[in-house]
Amino acid sequence: MKKYLLVFIVTVTFIMPIVGGISQVWAGEVDVLINIMVKKGILSPQEARGVLADMQKESARETAAVKEVAKETAKETATKVAQKESKSYDLPGWVKNTKVKGDLRLRYQKQDRKGDLNQNRDRARMRARLGLVTEVNDQWKAGIGLASGGADPRSTNDTFDNAFSTGDWRLDYAFAKYTPFKWLNFIGGQFKNPIWGTKDLLWDGDIRPQGVASVLKYKPMDNLELFATPAYLIVDDAGGLTADPKAWLLQGGLKFKMKPAYIKFAGTYYDWQQLDDQVPGATAPNSASGTNSVHPVTGNLMFEYDSIVGDIEIGSKLPFPLVPFAAVFGQYVKSDADDSMGGLPSAWGEDDDTGWLVGVKFGHKKVKKRWQWQAKYNYRRLEADAWPDFLPDSDAYGGETNIKGHEIEFKLGLHKNVTIGLDYYNTKPIRTAPGARDMDETLLQTDLVLKW
Repeated sequence: MKKYLLVFIVTVTFIMPIVGGISQVWAGEVDVLINIMVKKGILSPQEARGVLADMQKESARETAAVKEVAKETAKETATKVAQKESKSYDLPGWVKNTKVKGDLRLRYQKQDRKGDLNQNRDRARMRARLGLVTEVNDQWKAGIGLASGGADPRSTNDTFDNAFSTGDWRLDYAFAKYTPFKWLNFIGGQFKNPIWGTKDLLWDGDIRPQGVASVLKYKPMDNLELFATPAYLIVDDAGGLTADPKAWLLQGGLKFKMKPAYIKFAGTYYDWQQLDDQVPGATAPNSASGTNSVHPVTGNLMFEYDSIVGDIEIGSKLPFPLVPFAAVFGQYVKSDADDSMGGLPSAWGEDDDTGWLVGVKFGHKKVKKRWQWQAKYNYRRLEADAWPDFLPDSDAYGGETNIKGHEIEFKLGLHKNVTIGLDYYNTKPIRTAPGARDMDETLLQTDLVLKW
């Protein structure tokens, strides 16, 4: 009899409420029924309390199950709605795989060259660059960039002048990049310089070489990286007057980490071809500074400028919050100007085939966030025929060879990706013509740079 009554109670308590949704009413009726059964002696008080306790536990489980089902249903509904909305506004695959990069630099520049009888030159300038890099697929990328400035490959500056005239946009780079393996890629077109260098003694940072190159990186150990960069660069189209000047080059190097320090160095060989067939002002690159030696008979550039270059940087993290990083660096170049053209001397009557730069930097390794900072100093010396004169840093005495001097830089983060910086040069010629005045030059640049 007790079993039948318990079955009835369970049915009344749980099955009916689920069907009719009136659990509270049925629960009250069951309490009355159990009390009657206790009075009639069908259930003892202990059995009644046990039945009530079991009923409460079962009710809690049922409530939790209902809540879980409701939660899962709501989640599935929200997912379906989100998928439907996303599908309605879905972007093409190439747009999702495209990155937009750019920067804007506002500059005040003060320049003074002693002995040239000209007043100090103050200029307000700006630089604007915008680029797109798209992942065509897992192995191919394409990039196109625009920049302000003129035809000079060593400058993307636009000077404020000519009654508020607007500047021009020019092609900065356009390349295709193929990466068959993580450790190997090939690039062709016009691209950022793939050659690693510690500073701009030899290559101005705005130059975008044209040709083809490859970058190989291999890590035989976690703390050791080997790299190599072969390249073939087209310097100019001589228009059939001479053979086109070009260059074959190969860089190899390594980076070794010894926590908290590291060392990175590389050697590069440049095989310049047909440069000595070029006549300054006619077939030589129009960005040339005119400081390389010229043959006294033919008027051509005297040397081929095949060169050996070395770069090294040694740096370390420091246990100082205000100065967390420091490094020393250097560059060295030696050209074939001492043995080309049958040993003819340079314009200065002796071999001028060597250049070098030494420097130090400290602060933060990179300045990307607010209040991060970095300071640099370097001393450079670049003899007249140590290197082609259409490539060096255009801010160091106008990009000429036959110069020496100091550079001091300071950069401070004002906000994320916003920096302000100072760049000061004090340079002069290594040699001047007999009786000529000293032509020391000071250049001060103040830059506000925004990147995205």
